Amino acid sequence: MTPHAFRSVPRLCVLAALGCLSALGCGGSSGGGSHSGGSSGAASGGAIGAGGASGASGATGVGGASASGGATASGGAVASGGATGSGGIASSGGASGAGGAAGASPSGGRSGSGGSVGAGGKPAGSGSGGASGAAGAGGATTGAGGSTGAGGAGASPAKPSAGCAATSAPTAGRTTIDVSGTKREYILTLPANYDAHHPYRLIIAFHGGQYNDDWLVNGDAPQSGPYYGIQSEAKDSAIFVASQALSGSWTNQDGRDIDYVTAMVARFEAQLCVDENRIFATGFSMGGIMTNTVACTQATVFRAVAAMSGRLPTTPATCQPDRPIAYWASHGMSDPTIPIADGQMARDLFLKDDVCVGQAVTTDANGCTLYQGCTAGAPVVWCPFDGVHQPPPFAGAAIWSFLSQF
Repeated sequence: MTPHAFRSVPRLCVLAALGCLSALGCGGSSGGGSHSGGSSGAASGGAIGAGGASGASGATGVGGASASGGATASGGAVASGGATGSGGIASSGGASGAGGAAGASPSGGRSGSGGSVGAGGKPAGSGSGGASGAAGAGGATTGAGGSTGAGGAGASPAKPSAGCAATSAPTAGRTTIDVSGTKREYILTLPANYDAHHPYRLIIAFHGGQYNDDWLVNGDAPQSGPYYGIQSEAKDSAIFVASQALSGSWTNQDGRDIDYVTAMVARFEAQLCVDENRIFATGFSMGGIMTNTVACTQATVFRAVAAMSGRLPTTPATCQPDRPIAYWASHGMSDPTIPIADGQMARDLFLKDDVCVGQAVTTDANGCTLYQGCTAGAPVVWCPFDGVHQPPPFAGAAIWSFLSQF
């Protein structure tokens, strides 16, 4: 070999080394560390999922870790789609489940889109599962979509009542209605700027034994505001009715109080623009007992109820709802008037009727408990609190959060 040839060897080695470094820079990195933008190397890295780390690049990209409940999406010859998004929980507030992180694509491929966030606790209560992830450019199949969330049944559309076509609406305020020859009274509270063609939620409230319909409308103590503090939370998105018991309060003697309720609902559906899929009842003390009576007998009409410091109207054997009903209840742990054990008995009946078989989960700072595994669209929430015979101080916000998820 000539001297000139020997002098060329180092140059060739240098060129080869530079070529290797260039290849490493352009090809898949074996490290796969997280970058600020969630990419790695020149290959498409794993997209950052909600709370997930960036996927490593490489010949086979490793997908980002999924958000809560999501499985790791792997790349490769076939890009995997979004991991299953956990749906809305059947709970107070109906929180949304977190969607799956996006799966990483193979080198040169496009990242598969992750599962979309499950919609929790919205009208009719169900969280929707994540959407199907898109296949990578080199992938043969589309990534698997998320499964349905664990919330209630699929969202039901508004069902406008006949009153939505009425040419006039009744005047708000105190009025009477004839129920089988007996004159009954109630106070109607309409939203400001009531729209006669917009279907509204309807909330019927029952007062306690020593109070009346004026007490409900005025929001006097021990309430936290009109209609137990719910009206201010609704922000003119619901029609409220303050009902009035006969002497002896809400005894439902010979079915008289349920007849009164059904007569009111029929009138409101005919004269007002009501969403027939979203009719609710709430009450305290004797009004809580009446609320439970409605839940026991009118589950096909009322979407959900909220009973405060109540008990079952008679015995568990006589309370047989036509179908599962969404149930919220509160009770003071030191209640001397209606012991909390009576409230727990009512709760347990609706837990059984709504087929709640999962573990109880405390969900908020108020100490309210959400029961898992209930029939879709029929969650049960129980709120014991440090108090006596009174509505809880958090009643307005908590009840509205529960009712408005449907």
